Amino acid sequence: MCTYLASCDLQKILIRSILAVALGVFFCVFPGLSANLIFYVLGGVILFTGIVSFLAVLSRKDIRPGGMQYFNLGMSLIVGIALIASPQSFVKLLFILLGLILALSGISQILSLWSLRKWGVKPALAEYISAILLFALGVFICTYPKATNAFVFTLFGIGCIFYGLTLLLAALHMRKKLQKAGKNIVNGIIEDVDFELEEK
Repeated sequence: MCTYLASCDLQKILIRSILAVALGVFFCVFPGLSANLIFYVLGGVILFTGIVSFLAVLSRKDIRPGGMQYFNLGMSLIVGIALIASPQSFVKLLFILLGLILALSGISQILSLWSLRKWGVKPALAEYISAILLFALGVFICTYPKATNAFVFTLFGIGCIFYGLTLLLAALHMRKKLQKAGKNIVNGIIEDVDFELEEK
């Protein structure tokens, strides 16, 4: 039995991690940028990540894009184009948008970790804690009204770097645990070795 698990696809994870860390460094180094420029950068990154992730799945013969892949592509196109085409419309929602990006990233990590339980793999407590911290940072940015732009941009940058690093480390740790549990992983596809042997 074979199942595709995006959280174990090192090619996609590596792209997302590099982009997240690069975006985080950008925000930390240039916290005084204008809101419009911030939206251009965010829109470009969201577009690039969504399109590359979809093409990575589409180019592989062993995987057919599912509903989630099409949904992610659609959302990336809509959000990315909207941010680039009309940044002024989102200026008042800047802090909320940045906070939501981090909060949703934390939720995504928690769901990825939880999905491993059906494979008999128990993620480390530290992995859950790092995902919860990321979610909490996103909520803090959304709900802290007195923060300056520079402060929020720096926090967001730190959150992006933290997300990129923990995402890659968690993926490597997941793969190691799955392999110890007797699962063969190739490009994010998990083959249940024990199941295959029983079938034969």
